[in-house]
Amino acid sequence: VVYVNNDFPYCASRKVDNAACIRYSVGQQENSDFWADNISYSAEGTTFNLHCPDGKSIEFATCLVGEFNISNLIPAIAVALRLGMTADKVKFAVARIEQVEHRLNLKRTPAGINIIDDAFNSNPDGSRMALDVLSRMDPGRRIIVTPGMIELGEKQWDYNKQFGERIAKAADVAIIVGRYNRDAILSGLKDANMPEQDVHAVDSFTQAQELLMKIAGKGDTVLYENDLPDTFK
Repeated sequence: VVYVNNDFPYCASRKVDNAACIRYSVGQQENSDFWADNISYSAEGTTFNLHCPDGKSIEFATCLVGEFNISNLIPAIAVALRLGMTADKVKFAVARIEQVEHRLNLKRTPAGINIIDDAFNSNPDGSRMALDVLSRMDPGRRIIVTPGMIELGEKQWDYNKQFGERIAKAADVAIIVGRYNRDAILSGLKDANMPEQDVHAVDSFTQAQELLMKIAGKGDTVLYENDLPDTFK
């Protein structure tokens, strides 16, 4: 059985003799055999419905968050079901999958602040997914702490400006760390009309943490997006 994510149609050109090609997608797409919808994020993780070829819909819960994680889970679930595992056993296994450290890793502080740790690295697609998760977190304010993205060549400014525009739509408070991408991100935030009082520029993560201690409270969610060393000025 060959599973093809409809987000990457070029995979369909690969042919395997005597194999069925079963397609999956996040969100309903034409010709998808398995597809997920009703995706909901919370401090506990994600719930979603998986629609199967037999017309049935199965609700899953996982501590993982982010569209890419759902996209990775769907083919694994599909394989398990095709191999004869019961839906209950698959649901149990999915619920027990552990998070990967610093990759949209959910935590909660003793003070009741939700943390989304996506500090391992950042890129345009990954930051978009992280902001999507942040935007759906309720109640409380949504706060992002980020130095922006690096190693993007001649697109560095443009991508970080677009990042700023997306931050303005997803977050209530933005804390921009360091000077490396500051101007580009602030330009995007301004163009997207994020209120100036909700935008903070600091020179180090130490300063960001000190600011968070003053402004973050119970029920708020903080996204750490990338973790560049303070040598990136």
